[in-house]
Amino acid sequence: MAEEYRFHRPETEEDYEQLYDVMRRSFTNEDVDVIVRRLVEHHPEMTETDYFMVKQGDEAVAGLILIPQKWNIDDVEMKVAEMGCVGTVPEHRRHGVQWILNNHFDEYAKSRDYDMCVLAGIPYFYRQFGYQYAVELDYETKIDLNKLPTETSLVSREFKDSDIPEAQRLLEHIQSNYLVHSIRTPEMWKMQQETGTYGAEPFKGTAILDNEKLVAYYRWWAEEEVFNIKELALKSDAYIEEVAACIRREAEEKGAKRIKTKLSDEDAFSKYLIGLGAETIKPYGWQIKLLDPRSFIEKLGPVLEKRLAESEFKGLTKELRMNFWKYKIKLDFKDGKLVSVEHVSEAKRVLGMNPYASIQLFLGFRSREDLDYAYPDFYIRGGNEGLIDVLFPRKPGYIHYCY
Repeated sequence: MAEEYRFHRPETEEDYEQLYDVMRRSFTNEDVDVIVRRLVEHHPEMTETDYFMVKQGDEAVAGLILIPQKWNIDDVEMKVAEMGCVGTVPEHRRHGVQWILNNHFDEYAKSRDYDMCVLAGIPYFYRQFGYQYAVELDYETKIDLNKLPTETSLVSREFKDSDIPEAQRLLEHIQSNYLVHSIRTPEMWKMQQETGTYGAEPFKGTAILDNEKLVAYYRWWAEEEVFNIKELALKSDAYIEEVAACIRREAEEKGAKRIKTKLSDEDAFSKYLIGLGAETIKPYGWQIKLLDPRSFIEKLGPVLEKRLAESEFKGLTKELRMNFWKYKIKLDFKDGKLVSVEHVSEAKRVLGMNPYASIQLFLGFRSREDLDYAYPDFYIRGGNEGLIDVLFPRKPGYIHYCY
């Protein structure tokens, strides 16, 4: 009889080698083992407790990792646990080993006070673990290189470590356009520079100068006549055309014929390319789970108060009871302040908040009207429609990789 599966965290060099081997066998020719090894060797915040394995006997048969991050939701910082590199070797699939890993992942994330678990995984599979698509991911914009302008007075050069402080300011300026965005620390900038990797992909960086001052930068990779823009930030939209000309110049030097970007459709540079006739595709989505919905809403308190203060509901005094069907939560507002968020036993059926769809509302991924239309078990009654629209507006998010 085969030995039972058991949870394990890597403790020795041999354990880590087994974890890398799991990734090689689970993801053939995808270099996922290289990604995990890079994080083990270079990530400044990850520790041995952020790596998870399942063993049968002495053999590792499955694994995943927890990549710690911080995301902002309208200036409220959230502690985020990304589940990455989830793999099971083929002969041990469909035996429930991912349930073992997911249960330990959730328990550990709760014990470390993470607010959200997120992942950028394969379609559908993670719904069984409570995940829901709730932030935009993997945009794609394509355009022929010859449609970009050629004239520019700006100077391009290789991005240097000394550019990081100003580049961070440029990135934060771009990120302020999004309801949900990531926080990249100087340490993460340095790690990305040292490893030449953005997320799971290689990149090179280019700085763009005006009178010797950094006014833009972009991260790119060239392959098969395509010049891929992975990240771009500008000091001002006034530089868009000249930056486009800089990109064209470098792309031509690399033998590219097309530009492909992964920037949000809401990004000013994307809108510029679309105006030139670029093609776009429907984006995918980050899959997200709230570990403690009551605590999450409570943490959003300053954001909710700010939204009320800037609306017709300024100074609101009201009790909102949300029926999430599996549980019920009461929000108590007094004079525009959120004074308490509590679990209650009764909430009636005025605010029917499908618990899985509601994360899309809280993160601006879908509007109240979108969810009301799509889900019969999501509805707002009792004249609360306008208030919910103010508290939870539709606004895009975008996550720039932090590792």
